[in-house]
Amino acid sequence: MQLAVLDLAGTTMADDGLVLAAFRAGLRAARVRVDGPCYPALDRQARATMDRPALTVFGELLDGDMYRARRAHTAFAEYLAAAADDGRVRPVDGAPEALDALRDAGMRVALTCGFDPVLRDRLVEALDFTSRADVILSPADVDGRGLPEPDLLHAAAKRTGAEPSRAAVAGDATAGIDAAVRAGAGLAIGVRGGAHGEPRLRAAGADAVIDSVADLPALLGLPS
Repeated sequence: MQLAVLDLAGTTMADDGLVLAAFRAGLRAARVRVDGPCYPALDRQARATMDRPALTVFGELLDGDMYRARRAHTAFAEYLAAAADDGRVRPVDGAPEALDALRDAGMRVALTCGFDPVLRDRLVEALDFTSRADVILSPADVDGRGLPEPDLLHAAAKRTGAEPSRAAVAGDATAGIDAAVRAGAGLAIGVRGGAHGEPRLRAAGADAVIDSVADLPALLGLPS
């Protein structure tokens, strides 16, 4: 394998409910009552789609009202930025060591997410991943075409000079697995404990499912 393409939130960045809490902050900013009768359905929809670009998710949650969606997205980003400033953003246990092991083995590492570039870079810096990744990509880098479209993966391969067929893609959500399959990735690897469980990850086309991104080097036969 030449390239590892890894999801950020829930795969390399520990979530612990942080992203969902940010979504709730965004909905409150859009004057949606999170204790009201409509919230349980919105919560289920957010959980099912939170692996996609955040602004797109808010647009769907708010029935296409993009004015309110942008307001919600601003509050969402501010919540996560404050969490980074407060030290509440941390890597998944073993993730830094896994990224180092991949690069020590000569692989390129790309991190992808559905956050806007400013928030993405703030989170990556808080995680101390900046020097551990060769490429860091958001939907804004590919004309807004985030997961499950394959554009992020194609862009990662192009920027690192790798062939998609020699890329290992790991993520905790079905959209990432779908994108890997559509991009022709050599391996699509599901990660347990995040947005979606193993049955859904395998149904989406995962070639393997691991407990944590920390297990990725061993899966690829690399020293950990």
